[in-house]
Amino acid sequence: MSTSVVTARIVLDKILLATDFSTFSDAALPFAAGLARRYGSTLFLVSVVPSVPYDLLPADPLQPAQVAGQQMEALCASDKLKGIKHREFVEQGDIAGVLKEFVQQQKIDLIVLGTHARQGIEKLLMGSVAEDVFRHATCPVLTIGPHVTHKITEGTLRHILYATDFGEETMHGLPYALSIAEEHHAKMTLLHVSPEPPPAMGDLAPGAPPSLSRAELMAYNERELRDMMPHDANLATHPEFVVELGDPVKIIVETARKMDADIVVMGVKRPMPLATHLTTGIAYRVVCEAPCPVLTVGHDFLG
Repeated sequence: MSTSVVTARIVLDKILLATDFSTFSDAALPFAAGLARRYGSTLFLVSVVPSVPYDLLPADPLQPAQVAGQQMEALCASDKLKGIKHREFVEQGDIAGVLKEFVQQQKIDLIVLGTHARQGIEKLLMGSVAEDVFRHATCPVLTIGPHVTHKITEGTLRHILYATDFGEETMHGLPYALSIAEEHHAKMTLLHVSPEPPPAMGDLAPGAPPSLSRAELMAYNERELRDMMPHDANLATHPEFVVELGDPVKIIVETARKMDADIVVMGVKRPMPLATHLTTGIAYRVVCEAPCPVLTVGHDFLG
């Protein structure tokens, strides 16, 4: 596999915090604020009041927006945003659609949001706003799931975990992972997980020989990981390369916990045209379980 990765210095002039004022959004605020302080960013606080069918409108259709406006005022008046340049907006409509348009209009560099991490029947009935956002966003998205225990102190990151399946779309996250590791002088680990047992040896990596023993397969995939690193990468320490066989979600989450990673970086694939709320991708399942925030870079990333 041949790769061409250009590592550009990360720019976070404008960070968008999507909030519904829930405890999950409150959990995301310190991460957005920490990064904004470190990078001197302007923090855009955006609350989107979802559109509802006409027959479900409240007695006063303006009430949800008014309540959101009052909650926004209270947030901006608190000490949580002390010393941070910020602007606040209350919008109405489809959340993912409104945020995508807002990102394009304001030239946002990063979205930060918390998630309920709905799964199973709850996800079928209500969907996942977080997954909808990061699969369609035209900028990277930092999602804070319900099991996150890490705190980004003043935006400082010490250990970056980048996970890839060697697919072209998941490679979108690599330049961003490298940029963050260089910017923060952080340790970087590259992880590849193949299914166990593999459906076909030749499917595990583009160009892989069709017949490999388990040991040969592991060695082959490690070489693929090493070949992904640009020769001019300016990392503070030598990167670590990890290859595993098994359930990708379980191993990514366990590796992040074992290595005390501050952030998981993943490229995400374009949404399937006929996808339903039950067809949950690996990235979203990692978000649901990860002990640290997950940065996703989608196919529409314009950086």
